[in-house]
Amino acid sequence: MGHENIVLDGDSLTINDLINVTRYGKSVKISEEGVRKIKVARKIIEGKLNKNETIYGVSTGFGKLANTIISPSERETLQKNLIKSHSIGFGPYLPDEIVLGAMVIELNSFCRGGSGIRIELAEMIETLINNRVIPLVPSIGSLGASGDLSPLAYIARIFIGEGKARFKNEILDGSEVLSRLNLVPIELSAKEGISLINGTHVLTSFAAHTIFDSLRILENSVISVCLTLEAFEGNLNAFSSFIMNLRPHKGQMRFAKAVLDVLKGSELHNIQSKRVQDPYSIRCSPQVHGAILDVIEHCKKLAEIEINSTTDNPLINIETSEVASSGNFHGEPIGLSMDYLSIALTDLGNISERRVNLLLDSSISGLPSFLIKKPGLNSGLMMLQYADAAISAENKILASPASIDNISVSANQEDHVSMGFTASKKAYQIAKNVTQMIAIELYTTYQALGFKENKTLSEAIQDVYDFIKNSIPLLKEDKFFDEDVKWIVEKIEEHAFTNLVKEKIGSIFGDIE
Repeated sequence: MGHENIVLDGDSLTINDLINVTRYGKSVKISEEGVRKIKVARKIIEGKLNKNETIYGVSTGFGKLANTIISPSERETLQKNLIKSHSIGFGPYLPDEIVLGAMVIELNSFCRGGSGIRIELAEMIETLINNRVIPLVPSIGSLGASGDLSPLAYIARIFIGEGKARFKNEILDGSEVLSRLNLVPIELSAKEGISLINGTHVLTSFAAHTIFDSLRILENSVISVCLTLEAFEGNLNAFSSFIMNLRPHKGQMRFAKAVLDVLKGSELHNIQSKRVQDPYSIRCSPQVHGAILDVIEHCKKLAEIEINSTTDNPLINIETSEVASSGNFHGEPIGLSMDYLSIALTDLGNISERRVNLLLDSSISGLPSFLIKKPGLNSGLMMLQYADAAISAENKILASPASIDNISVSANQEDHVSMGFTASKKAYQIAKNVTQMIAIELYTTYQALGFKENKTLSEAIQDVYDFIKNSIPLLKEDKFFDEDVKWIVEKIEEHAFTNLVKEKIGSIFGDIE
């Protein structure tokens, strides 16, 4: 897979394409049309500079200094100074996949022909991506308005032979990385510095990865709900199509159908339910999980617009040769959507934790207390729900919206910022946390079903149960089981459970995939 190319044309990049580069080793290639547009835009910029026209950030200073005119002899120095002055950030370095994803999104944006960089710079970025060069980028410093100035400046340092990057498991100076790839540091020309750091590429990389993971988490939540239904001997009437059709939200209908598809062949379809109504965390799962599915689909549409957008400033119209200052770098569309997704994912974790609590409470589930044969002598899974509750508490803090904040910068020239970088970064962490929570539910339901091994499960759920049992023995007495839960997390991330289910039912949610 590593030798296959994702062709970048500025218009057709998908989240799945991006993940195939950042996680699965595919390479990128600038399309022929992308090359043409980059060259046309550059020619327009050079023509205007030859006429000594005033262009923001090219023949002027930046931000509050937009009215300061820069002489032709100092324009290249201006672009390099921009990278130097904006390379300030703090905190742990960003994950490799986020940085690499930002580089792909940035290169794709250049292929639209709105930025005015030289083709040589675009080709250098393409080479660095394909050789998995990961600039070291601090995680604190972007306001998501004027784009991700600070993190993008740290990425751009490598292009000029500065900064540090990870290359083949080594941390190297930028100049050394370029030398090993037989590249020379690029001398930034007019417009290139500002094009490199004005953009929403990093926060959008966070968003794209979070959306991809969110869908996979929700797919696994279908499995965890089905396992809970099997262990709890839940009532399937609440999932019936006639109920869904009376309130036809798309996500709700999809989720309920997915549950019934996965449970095809289960004895739950043929036996009298123990209860007229199950608790909300089971009975209302289509309404809750379905609403979350709708949120994910909404955010996916916005993110796929953003990864095929040009978000620097000023922008070039290659049809008319117009160059205009604008605000496409403002991260509000992604900031708001990531706050929305953060809230949705937090609630996904909340409802999962409630189902875990149900199964551990013998007065409700009818199962042994804390799913252990000799409760009292053994604590069983008691502490697992404590951990679940702790993750839930952390998510609730992280889900506080970032996009409602504003701190004016650049001497009030940039007087409204999106905080979209913070919103996207938080959503990414919540997705990691909720993966752990769904893993806790899967582990809990597996242990619960161990008390009902004579029960007729659906084929899909039986496959999941057997797959886990082949690697994790059922809990007979207290033991260290933290590594078992981590194994479940790894299998979620590897799509092991969803692949098993898809072998039986096909696609889980249909065309959103």
